Amino acid sequence: MHRRGFLAAGLATVLVSQRAIAQMKMDDMPGMDMGGHAGHDMGEAPQSTVVLPEGKVLRDLPRLANEAGTPGLFKAKLTAQRASVRFAEGLDTPILGYNGTSPGPLIEAVEGDRVEITFANRIPEETSTIHWHGMPVPADQDGNPMYPVATGADRTYSFDLPEGSAGSYWYHPHPHGKTAEQVYRGLAGAFVVKPKIDPIPAEYGDTVLVFTDLRLAADGTMPDNTMTDLMNGRVGDHVLVNGQKNPRLAVPFGTKRRFRLYNATNARFLRLSFDQASMMIIGTDGGLLEAPVAADEILLSPAERLELIVSFDKPGPATLYT
Repeated sequence: MHRRGFLAAGLATVLVSQRAIAQMKMDDMPGMDMGGHAGHDMGEAPQSTVVLPEGKVLRDLPRLANEAGTPGLFKAKLTAQRASVRFAEGLDTPILGYNGTSPGPLIEAVEGDRVEITFANRIPEETSTIHWHGMPVPADQDGNPMYPVATGADRTYSFDLPEGSAGSYWYHPHPHGKTAEQVYRGLAGAFVVKPKIDPIPAEYGDTVLVFTDLRLAADGTMPDNTMTDLMNGRVGDHVLVNGQKNPRLAVPFGTKRRFRLYNATNARFLRLSFDQASMMIIGTDGGLLEAPVAADEILLSPAERLELIVSFDKPGPATLYT
């Protein structure tokens, strides 16, 4: 992680990268853009000419409903299946999705809860699993390649969330030889474990931003990997936030907002910086920090998560660059 300026007194000035590949704009009321122009520099795959719509209102991720009627128990079902999404006007893109969506449903539970999630693998001719990335769960419940779930089969993952486990986690498949492909085709979702008593003021909200990237062929399909992709990891042509390019979010001037940032890309490193807003890091992959630190720029690696409090204390739009 890039740490220059993190320990400076107060809130540091945001430095915007010259190689900005995604952006998020915030007006004091009219909105915020997230995700944006992206270009991979792997050298083999041609740059996509597909144009994605931009500037729509940021959508909330769908929440996975708790089917249990018992306090302290979270019970639900996640299905990995083929689905179709319209990223670009007039083009249907075949994807893989949890419960038909990508990113998958947001899971919210509380430390101390018992979790029982039934996974249904409906991907034709492929095994899959659900790996609870970063969560303190038993090895035989963590969806590793040793426990594949066959096509058409179900498997229930059961585990307890211990006290002190509150934090920002995510879930994705982890089958042998297919993990990267199943992730970039759409199988990824956020899992938030809430503390019983949250020290962050409720009025800051709790906004989840899942960053993914996307490569599309002219017909809207996802092209196969190139040899460079196989060696170095696949980097898409479009950076998306909650499945959208450059969405906007209205934020009142003079307020603070809590964001949970997830890098759910296959291989892209995100360099994050705000202009016209100040950010404090309050948490990382392991949960909340003992004390917040000021940041002017952050490097978020694939699979990494970060919690921020952003202060919108300057008039006009604010932009998050990555």
